[in-house]
Amino acid sequence: MKVLVVGSGGREHAICWKLSQDKNIEKIYAIPGNPGISDIAECIPFRVDDIESIVRFAKENKIDWTIIGPELPLALGIADKFKENGLEIWGPIKDLAKFESSKAFAKEVMKRAGIPTADFRIFDDFNDVREFLKKERYPLVIKADGLAAGKGVFIVNSEGEGLDIANKLLNEGILGEAGKKVVIEKFLEGKEFSLIAAIKGEKIYYLPPAQDYKRVGEGNTGPNTGGMGSYAPVPWIDEKLINVCDKKIFKPLMEEIYKMGFKYEGFLYGGLILVNGEPYVLEFNVRLGDPEAQVILPLLDFSLLSFREEVWRNQKVKDKKAVCVVIASKGYPDKYEVGKEISIRESKEVIIFHAGTKVMDGKLVTAGGRVLNVVALGESFKEAREKVYRNINNISFENMYYRRDIAIEVENL
Repeated sequence: MKVLVVGSGGREHAICWKLSQDKNIEKIYAIPGNPGISDIAECIPFRVDDIESIVRFAKENKIDWTIIGPELPLALGIADKFKENGLEIWGPIKDLAKFESSKAFAKEVMKRAGIPTADFRIFDDFNDVREFLKKERYPLVIKADGLAAGKGVFIVNSEGEGLDIANKLLNEGILGEAGKKVVIEKFLEGKEFSLIAAIKGEKIYYLPPAQDYKRVGEGNTGPNTGGMGSYAPVPWIDEKLINVCDKKIFKPLMEEIYKMGFKYEGFLYGGLILVNGEPYVLEFNVRLGDPEAQVILPLLDFSLLSFREEVWRNQKVKDKKAVCVVIASKGYPDKYEVGKEISIRESKEVIIFHAGTKVMDGKLVTAGGRVLNVVALGESFKEAREKVYRNINNISFENMYYRRDIAIEVENL
């Protein structure tokens, strides 16, 4: 069996790593992949938004199943093109990828389906925002409607801050088309967590809940990023709470999608928050989280192929704890330098997933803001954390940065 993975980050390396353990898979391809992925898959240097070339490659190479890592190709309709060509793909069609590519669309569907989420208004005119902000209580959350690589959410604590962000998005266009429409919603206070489901039609399988760290700085300070670390499972999320999420969030959403004339297929990421014991939706993403995938996939004791083959029973999850720390380039998520040579001393204690790396003149160098992910499993979070941080000492490159407090609050659990 031949499987194709589309994407080039740590999440896609984790997907390829998981697939590589399956004896039924004879060949893994990655588009475009990265140097870490190239150890276990054949990397093909197309861009993830070059949908025509990816479809042509899948047809010519008789690919049996394709998994999409990032959101962009899904938003561009790669799943539609694959289905038109009789190719199997794991990821939703363009009309459903809008749950991630348009925050306004997602909020409107949630409202129709009665799914708990923060009260909101949608704007595309700065003057309307100005009038609205005069009457509101703070803090508020302003979100760019479109895809912004995890950097389109702003918490504002005053009218002045709100006007500044709205002006930058709607008038100055700091996020381009993504910020031409904004969602302004009430700020919800509570405990955040990620619950990702594998969905095929009416069948829903919940992956172990995960916790990610979006802020760049320790103590959850500084600007938002794509994610600086993660752990799984989340100790305070039990089966009972997952059942509540199923009943109040995921099932009503699938029913609403069915009313729209569609069926969902792929991963659906719920960015959720627990407010006074009740789950609310902060956002939906239409793929695995990054860096959540890096802690979820190593915990699964079954093949990803079971989602394709609809084997949804008796999926075993390891009774372990997983921790991931993202190694970044100093300056991320703002300006940072690339092309720095990376030294890695391998260890069996950890899994190292590549994210922003490339080979230049025969040397492994940095090529992005998030460079590597160091992942460990342990009987306890303490053991997993110690393995990760001990092995980070075996990695070095100029201007290397990472948070030292990932999973610290669960260390003794």
